[in-house]
Amino acid sequence: MVNRTSWTAGLGQGLTFGALFAGADINASDSAAGLGNGHVVLSSQGDITNNSSFDMFMDISYRFTIASSTIAVGANIAFFLYYKNQDNTAYGDNQLTAGTANTTYSAAIQPCATVGIPALAATTNFYGTATGIIIAPGIFRVAMQNNSGFAFSSTLGSQAVQYRTYNMNLNA
Repeated sequence: MVNRTSWTAGLGQGLTFGALFAGADINASDSAAGLGNGHVVLSSQGDITNNSSFDMFMDISYRFTIASSTIAVGANIAFFLYYKNQDNTAYGDNQLTAGTANTTYSAAIQPCATVGIPALAATTNFYGTATGIIIAPGIFRVAMQNNSGFAFSSTLGSQAVQYRTYNMNLNA
């Protein structure tokens, strides 16, 4: 008998990265401009259903573009899991509309991941990955808050947020 634990592909999205946010969520959700600094958007890409696959973990990977700027220390991108409530219509505290940037909202829940952005001069692109995010059974969408200090570029295709899912095999 082998006593070894290993990662195994998720039964939902699996190990191949797939879109987590629609391009319009990031690029045109903020009055036809890129998502503004401090603004939050709930994904309109569609529900992630974890009711039968029962995946345990999720990774989020992103790529964003801004006008050439100097990133300040402490800049980050925050992600939040918004589970569908018992009424089967509202997500989380029901304060966000999928695909529409909220310019004044501050999430009332803990972020599932906060990824720092390196403090660099003349930055136009930044990338990051959050790994090992625990996901519960249920239906959810992800919200994202831009804390980079700058609005994202509004050029479609220059931004991407993707995810993958996986589990642990305790009998590998």
